[in-house]
Amino acid sequence: MPNHKTMLDAIQRAGAAVFDADAQLKLSVQAYAERVHAAVGSNPYHLGNDALFENWKLVARLAQTMTGMEEELRKVYQVAAELCDDEPSAVTAIPALSAPEPSSPNSVGDQNGPLAATDVKIKKVKVVERAGTSAGRRSTLPPPKKEGFNTAGLRSSNATTLLSHLTTVLNSRDFTGISQTAISAATGIPLGSMTASLKRLVATGRLVAGSSGKYKLPG
Repeated sequence: MPNHKTMLDAIQRAGAAVFDADAQLKLSVQAYAERVHAAVGSNPYHLGNDALFENWKLVARLAQTMTGMEEELRKVYQVAAELCDDEPSAVTAIPALSAPEPSSPNSVGDQNGPLAATDVKIKKVKVVERAGTSAGRRSTLPPPKKEGFNTAGLRSSNATTLLSHLTTVLNSRDFTGISQTAISAATGIPLGSMTASLKRLVATGRLVAGSSGKYKLPG
């Protein structure tokens, strides 16, 4: 999938626009509620109260629709980010080796066939001594690769930073929706790495996932 960053940035901008529109609609719903309350309180029999009440319900339905659009865009971004993470990187083509040219029959002075003598180069293997081996015993294996785990069992990466932030906004009692855009701005974690970090926290038991992108701390 080409242009991963351009695609994710476009989805992010669309989500930010929907988020702003949702916030404005919710403010309009609150303003209409105050107008309806004031109109009914001053004159409950006024003919314009019905129209004002219908407008209030219409704006409320628009706000609910916009909230659903924001949730759908969040799902679209998560799926797109997972596709980008799972797609294999480009494989560099390895040039084919050309076949050796046959030598003349007279290049070898015996009767075993037209084979030319070939110099053999012996590649020296670097010997690495492992700690804990007996004296005089060496191993030709490369040293073991050290994994970057911290004392909490997580990789020293975005997952640790994300967990540190989530402990300040979540609790172990209720599931709470989180905004990946806001968390990215607060922690500096790229949005493209947010989904993988959340999955790692859930897989290691540091986070409990709920429905519709909601999470809580383990009890």
